Amino acid sequence: MRSSRSMQTRLAGVIGLLILTALGSAIAALVLPSGIPAAAPAQTRITLGAFDVVSPSVVDVVFAKPQAPAHANASRPAQALVPTRTTHVRHAETVASPLCSGDGWQQRRGEAALASLRTGPASGVSIAFLAGRGALKGMTYYDSHRVDVYVGSCSSESDALLRHVVAHELGHAWDSLHMTDALRADYLAARGIPAGTSWFGCNACQDFATPAGDFAETYAQWQRSASDSRSELAAPASPAQLTDLGARFFS
Repeated sequence: MRSSRSMQTRLAGVIGLLILTALGSAIAALVLPSGIPAAAPAQTRITLGAFDVVSPSVVDVVFAKPQAPAHANASRPAQALVPTRTTHVRHAETVASPLCSGDGWQQRRGEAALASLRTGPASGVSIAFLAGRGALKGMTYYDSHRVDVYVGSCSSESDALLRHVVAHELGHAWDSLHMTDALRADYLAARGIPAGTSWFGCNACQDFATPAGDFAETYAQWQRSASDSRSELAAPASPAQLTDLGARFFS
């Protein structure tokens, strides 16, 4: 009788262990289901004019060469799948671009961006194109009217972004040289920004949410003959407004 009860007890224990194991697996499946969606990508932090700003990532679209269907590949000779001479040459030219590699490529790439703008640096402004520093894209020193642009690689910083950075920093430099308190007050009125708004929010603070940042962005819009602006204080200027602002404040 004892032996029978002992075996029953052992059997009950084994069954209980199997039940607990099954429950544990079910709980694990609930806690860690397959196919968990990836976390949303963090926003890219972009710095212009030494002011840290959160903005959506800028993505350069790359068009890949279409691939032939599998059934088509099977019916073609192997030689037909070899890249053409033209494709190979274009690839070599892209990799060997003097603006993207070689000694002094940052200087050459920066100068190319500068040359694409409406005007160059104002008299009295010095500009240097230096090695990239990640999120920090450029700095302007108001006391010495000096601009430093940190040039990223061609794969990490698009030509359009670099051009925007250079134009933005030139706006700060122009501000440091030519904008007086009276002109700044007139500029606020022209842009519909409340009178008395502090021109500089603070040192190394958000740029696009300050009048100084709006000035640099609108100046950059004028320099690029563009329709976009990253200012958070006012909408991008219309073509007519850009012409008026350019005549009154930028030249």
